[in-house]
Amino acid sequence: MRRLLRTQSYLFAGLLAAVLLVANIVQLPQFVAVRNWDENLAAFAPFAILAIASTPAVLTGQGGLDLSIAPVANLVNVFLAVHLLPSHTWGRAWLAVPACLLLSTAVGAFNGFLVGVLRYQPVIATLGMLLVLLGVNLKIAPQPAPAFGGWVGALHGDLGPVPWGLILIVLPLLAWAALRFTPFYRTLYFVGGNAATAFSAGVNVTAVRVVAYAIGGLFAGVGGIALTALLAGGDANLALQYALIALAAVALGGTPIGIGGRGGMIGSLLGAAVIFLLQNLLIVSHVSNVWLQVAYGAMLAVGVIVGARMTAPPRRPRARVRARTA
Repeated sequence: MRRLLRTQSYLFAGLLAAVLLVANIVQLPQFVAVRNWDENLAAFAPFAILAIASTPAVLTGQGGLDLSIAPVANLVNVFLAVHLLPSHTWGRAWLAVPACLLLSTAVGAFNGFLVGVLRYQPVIATLGMLLVLLGVNLKIAPQPAPAFGGWVGALHGDLGPVPWGLILIVLPLLAWAALRFTPFYRTLYFVGGNAATAFSAGVNVTAVRVVAYAIGGLFAGVGGIALTALLAGGDANLALQYALIALAAVALGGTPIGIGGRGGMIGSLLGAAVIFLLQNLLIVSHVSNVWLQVAYGAMLAVGVIVGARMTAPPRRPRARVRARTA
């Protein structure tokens, strides 16, 4: 079983998600009703996309981590709600969406510059960016702001038979799947597995890390749009909550934090599903909101422990020493 988990690290999160899904159905059978799919997927989308966005930095290895993913998404959320949507020109989707994605990608690339070029420790660089963005977000939206925009409201529904929440989740996954056909994808795992060996082989390790952080920022921008659709507005007070959720989802999905070169997007998606289903189960069971943060922290701890156990080398059996007889 352990060997299977080592090769297919997302199975633990998948099994846990299945158990929680059954528990949700038992507690509230209407949870899986077709009429609730739009609402459930719209609520799940920020969980899933921010977990996906957090993964590329972790894959770079050597303590790679981006604590600013959730604040970047929150920046897109408040910037879109306060400045773009009220504008007659910039409120249009064909201008607002590229502007948001460009902003988030630029922040991610700057994090990559701090980590890859200036050689800051990832946790310090991205923690600093997190604190900066918390202040910027509050400056933009001191109070929750409603978002008046027809296309944002439509994202809470569906496009024909397909819920928009599902489309927003699939878009980053499709982009990541397209990267599998490029040299960057293999190089990223190579760098995450052993940066020194990759450098010796002629790989531009710095460029790989900058691009990985930029991709995380790009995906975080999609998460910010999904968050705006969910809230029908902008709220600058959600960054820290989603930051913990994203890291916990990555760890639960079998991508070991701090190691690199292992794991992937499917595991992060399943880890996000675990946290979303656990949150929903606690809510429908009328558990106090105070325990939600406890649950998030516990999931993060469980994910880190399970990830460490799965990536640890197997123990060699000790040789039996026969006692010598006189």
